[in-house]
Amino acid sequence: MYTFHSHPVGIIALIAHCVQCASALIVLGITAWAVRGTKNLTVIFTLVISVLTPVFFALSTGVSCLGRRRTRPLPLFLTDLVLSYLWLTAFIFLAQNFNQESCKVSRWNREVVCSRQYAAEAFSFIAFFVSFLCLLLEFLYAQYYNPEDYNPPTSMEQTRARNNLQGNLETAGVI
Repeated sequence: MYTFHSHPVGIIALIAHCVQCASALIVLGITAWAVRGTKNLTVIFTLVISVLTPVFFALSTGVSCLGRRRTRPLPLFLTDLVLSYLWLTAFIFLAQNFNQESCKVSRWNREVVCSRQYAAEAFSFIAFFVSFLCLLLEFLYAQYYNPEDYNPPTSMEQTRARNNLQGNLETAGVI
């Protein structure tokens, strides 16, 4: 009997969530460096989203492990639904902020740091893409693998099946 966290789809989603958190931590480091010199809305919004991503992932994973079998992927699904759109917004903000001017005029700290800007933009897209992938995986798990379809036999049914088997074996002359 599989649960979401032991099902192959759940394991792939867990690995993807780890990639999402790693991307969020990289964006967190870059935007934390940038926020000391500029108080730009783009930087602050991306910083907040990158801080909230690992926190929400840890909370939703804890809640989904404690929930009933049917509702286990639901907290992760809702978290990924919200985070995917927040990461998409952060990526759009970063792309609009950085791609309008050349690298010679830097918006961050008045230094030429194009690689940091583009790294923040790239890893914010990775975080969006992976959170959207996890959203699809959790939806597919809930849609095609329904734990309610499996009804374990009760002790009464097991006893009846055992008696039928024993009767059939005696009739066949095996016992």
